[in-house]
Amino acid sequence: MFYRTVKIADYELGLLYRNRAFVRVLEPGVHRILRGRGSFGVVTLDLRAQPVKDVALDALYLTHPRVVEAYFLVADMGDGEAGFVYADGKLVDVVAPQRKAFYARHLREMSLETVDATEAVAVPQRLVAPLVRLAAKDPAVRDLVAVVEVAADSVVLLYVDGVLDRQLKPGRYAFVKAVRKVQAVAFDLRLQALEVTGQELLTKDRIGIRANLTAVFRIVDPVKAVTLTADLKDFLYKELQFALRQVIGTRTLEEVLGDKLGINQAIEALVLPKLGDAGLKVPSVGVKDIILPGDVRELMNRVIEAEKTAQANVIKRREETAATRSLLNTAKLMEDNPILLRLKELEALEKVSEKVGNVVVANGLDGVLEDLVRIRPRKV
Repeated sequence: MFYRTVKIADYELGLLYRNRAFVRVLEPGVHRILRGRGSFGVVTLDLRAQPVKDVALDALYLTHPRVVEAYFLVADMGDGEAGFVYADGKLVDVVAPQRKAFYARHLREMSLETVDATEAVAVPQRLVAPLVRLAAKDPAVRDLVAVVEVAADSVVLLYVDGVLDRQLKPGRYAFVKAVRKVQAVAFDLRLQALEVTGQELLTKDRIGIRANLTAVFRIVDPVKAVTLTADLKDFLYKELQFALRQVIGTRTLEEVLGDKLGINQAIEALVLPKLGDAGLKVPSVGVKDIILPGDVRELMNRVIEAEKTAQANVIKRREETAATRSLLNTAKLMEDNPILLRLKELEALEKVSEKVGNVVVANGLDGVLEDLVRIRPRKV
């Protein structure tokens, strides 16, 4: 009699075969196997893996399913089922529909939660965090479960097989996408700015200008937004562009330059009803810049210069008239008041003295006081 010794570790199981036929399971320990006639072999399974993968185990489940189920938790999923596998109460794996996986019972307490993937789309909230952890390590889990994170001040529309299923508020969610197409479309609910720049426009009097428009908007009804248009910002851009062209085209250049507030109000009146139907709210919209061509700008500068010159001339004439009127009033006062006249003569003498170095006069001091400066003619 010849025996062969086979050692099975604590974390292993052995499958004993004789003449390629399964004989029994070898549990952890030391086993003496009688060689006998014919060949025999032992397949060793490492129970630490989750799941345990071996072609011999797959084959054994086909021929001896009860033997396998005695040692393994068998997750054999149907066409529309997904399995959540727990080890010692912790989520360790997700099994896809039409897949089979084996988890050793010897080392851990294993359990299986089956979900109908054709009906239940949302994963219970208690499983979201473990699924996020699993998905970060295992690409296969990412193919089975969609993890959706909704940021603050945002909303997500969830589509299942192309049909709107629900709105998601800020938070973290997980959805089974093993047998159904799950798509999440996020919308930012905060205020956003859109620039409509470099628009070449013609005024009513056929003068070409370039204008820049700025609009501040936010999404208030995402369902309306996705129902009406596939590209929300492009829709808003086009509506603002058309409104700007329509408003500028009905005004002359002078009206455009002189009434920006009226232009902004006219644009709002055109676009706000349409944008409201698209689920948008626009708190403000207005023309930021109006740029004139070089020749028109030069002409406008000349017009402004002429206007300012005319205004300056008017002011100058007004001041001259006021000065003349003041002189006339002074002359009348001096005519009626000899003392005032004399004071004026002395003031004039002081100014003359400042301008010259030497003054030669006759008649002494009286000549200086009476003959050098005289406003009123001498009486004959």
